[in-house]
Amino acid sequence: MSQTKLKSTIAILLVLGLGIFGFLPELALAEGTIEAYIYQQGQDNQGDIVQEAYDNWAFQYQVGDGNTAYIYQAGEGNSSSQSQIGNANTAYAEIIGYNNTTIQSQIGDGNSLFIQQSGSYNLLVQNQIGFENQAFAWVQGSRNSINQHQIGDRHSSRITITGDDNTVSHIQLGFGTELTLVQIGDNFELGAIRFGF
Repeated sequence: MSQTKLKSTIAILLVLGLGIFGFLPELALAEGTIEAYIYQQGQDNQGDIVQEAYDNWAFQYQVGDGNTAYIYQAGEGNSSSQSQIGNANTAYAEIIGYNNTTIQSQIGDGNSLFIQQSGSYNLLVQNQIGFENQAFAWVQGSRNSINQHQIGDRHSSRITITGDDNTVSHIQLGFGTELTLVQIGDNFELGAIRFGF
């Protein structure tokens, strides 16, 4: 089996596996969508996905150090997922309007996650395992629901919500962690578990 075919098979199996375990509830079963998949292995890679309207969804998976992943979605069904394994990686997701859902995960040290969602049903999930990682989430309105989970030491997590139904679930397990939350309006609710401080 060629390297390209092997990598494609791994990426497809990963998407199916995440769908089976419920990490990609809408993504794994999407039909009639504008789809995008990117798999990259190595250092200093960059993956960009831009989708506008229709029942879109996107997936990026990067293995290595110093990589950058970026997803932009505007309108319709949205949904996106980015996974990175390695150190000093960065993932950005900018989602504007409609059904939303964004899941980003990183395993490694010195990584950064950024999500900006503006309007509609929302739901952001960011997960990091390692050391000295940082996660940022900015949400401007609609149904909201934010989850940020970090395991390891010296992590930083920042969440800013402008309004609507809100709900934040936050977990940090490790020492030297930092949590900053700014919530401006509507039906706020927070669940935070921090162990180690």
